[in-house]
This record gives sequence, C-alpha cells and structure tokens, in this order.
Amino acid sequence: MTTAIIGAGIAGLSAARVLEAAGETVRLYDKGRGPGGRMSTRRAETPVGEARWDHGAQFFTARDEAFREEIVRLREAGAVTRWRPRMADIRKRSDSWTVGVQPSENEREPLFVGTPSMNAVIKAMATDLPIDWGRRVTKIRLDGQHKTLVFEDGGEEGPFDKVICATPAEQAVDLLSGVSDALSAQAARAQSAPCWAVMLAFKEKLPVDWDAANIADGALGWVTRNASKPDRGDTETWVLHASPAWSREHVDLEKDDVMAQLLREFSTMSGAPEPIHVAAHRWLHAKVDKAAGSSFGWDEATGIAVIGDWRSGPRVEAAWLSGLACADFLSSAK
Repeated sequence: MTTAIIGAGIAGLSAARVLEAAGETVRLYDKGRGPGGRMSTRRAETPVGEARWDHGAQFFTARDEAFREEIVRLREAGAVTRWRPRMADIRKRSDSWTVGVQPSENEREPLFVGTPSMNAVIKAMATDLPIDWGRRVTKIRLDGQHKTLVFEDGGEEGPFDKVICATPAEQAVDLLSGVSDALSAQAARAQSAPCWAVMLAFKEKLPVDWDAANIADGALGWVTRNASKPDRGDTETWVLHASPAWSREHVDLEKDDVMAQLLREFSTMSGAPEPIHVAAHRWLHAKVDKAAGSSFGWDEATGIAVIGDWRSGPRVEAAWLSGLACADFLSSAK
C-alpha cells in the first residue's frame, strides 16, 4: 500500500512513522522550505550577535502515556528538554497592570520545549522519512481508488492508494472540496484563530521577575522571555503573542503598526526599553478555537483521511495523537 501525507508537521510525521513501521510505503509533501511550521524558529543578526525566537508554539505538555513515551525518545535524541520558567498571570486594569504568580513548578504539569529550538522536534521526528519540502499540493485528483497529487508548479505525484491530509482545517476545506465533501464539511466546521507574533531583542535583561505570562484584557495574550528556555543563548530575547481577539480585529494590519502597538503595550507592562531588534509574523491558523470533535476523519469511499490538532484540540500532543490514531486505524484495516 502506498500513502501520501500532505503536511509534515507533528500530525503528519506521527502518522508516517506508524505506517512505515507497519510496512507501508509513505511519502510526505510539505509546502514549507524545511522542518518547522507552527513549531518554527526565527533567527536574525542583532547588534549583540545572532538571536533566536520560537515565534509559534511556545511549549508542550504530555498527558497521554503514548505521548510521554514519545517525549522520552525525543529527549534521548537530544531534541526535547524540560523548561522551568517563572510563570505569571497579568491582567490589564485601565493603564495599570496586576501581576499574579502562577503555581510553582512542582504544582503544575511539566513543560517541554525543543532544543536548541522548537523545530528540533520536527527535525528529530522527520529523521529517515521520505519528505519533499517546498512542494505545495493544490489538488487531489481521483481515478477510481487511486489518487494523484497536483502541485502548485504543475507537477504531479502518484498514484497513491491512500492520502492523509495533515494541514490546518482551512486548507483542508479547499483541498477536499469536490473530492471528499464529507471531510471538507468537517474541516469547514472547525475554526482556527489567527495570531500576531512579535520578536524582540534587548541589550540587557529586562527588570521583571517572571519569564512567561498569560495576559488578560489587553492586546497581548502571552509573552515569554525566549532566552529563559534551555540552549537559547545569552541574548535577551522575547516573544509577544497578541490575543486571539486582537489578532482577528487587526489581521490585515501592516507589520510596522503591529510591532508598534504590541511593543508599546509590552513596554508599559514590563518597563522594557527600546529593543535592538524587532520583527513580526502573522500566523493565520495559529490555534484551534472550535475542534471537529474526533481524533481523525476517514472517507472509506475515497481512501482519504484528515488529521491534525483541529480534530480534537489546540495542543501539540493532540496533533501527535491524531496522527497516531489515524495510522493505527489504517494499519489495522489492511
């Protein structure tokens, strides 16, 4: 059996490893230039040297036993480690801020990050898998039980016995429309929130006694001292995530305006001086707002499946479990 997987993120890679272990021939295609996606890392030269920011997913947790075992494997490979930030809850009160300390590390579930960057997780999971990077699939063409992928550059690959769509829900809608209307409709019912991310670097450490904070009632939703994560270097780097509501309202705002507004709010909150580097990135499909309600979708008539965190919830673990559940089902159905 030959299976094409569209998307080489956490879900797609999880499914691919299980299917390969079951003896199936798998090929992955991803529109990105390399491993990353929402677990990407941005690098830039600053006046004090190279700096790095995890500007997408900030960390992940493990509640399912199977995912805990995967984390053990990734830790042994040197791709994952514990992150022990000082956490805070911050609420905006007119022009002032109320800071509350979150439970101590011993009182909350462990937080994990990729090392030396978040995309190290993707790189480790992708090891030895056949992946074509930089290839955007624009169409799935059916010919009986066989499926052919059509790419943005006009190229084609196939035929395949099965196709697994491991893209954000909004992209799955377009790919599956007219091919598997049932799966396309499921994807259409899911909803993702956008997120503006701003990356900052400073000459000196900021005068705050916390490393990461959830923010309420303002333009910001999350801020973190990226440099507090293991192996991130000595440069004082911060990542700001706008709240879902603010990001929706300003989704088409120019980057310069986004940077100015979010930096102003962060500076008021933290006392941060003028940064030595600032950049912005817009994630259109950052976080699942409304999930499909099951770990994966399967259309037996067409031999097409859909997976991803949009199936069950906005967590890295949910994406991994989605791929696992789908691959286990397809392997047992042979």
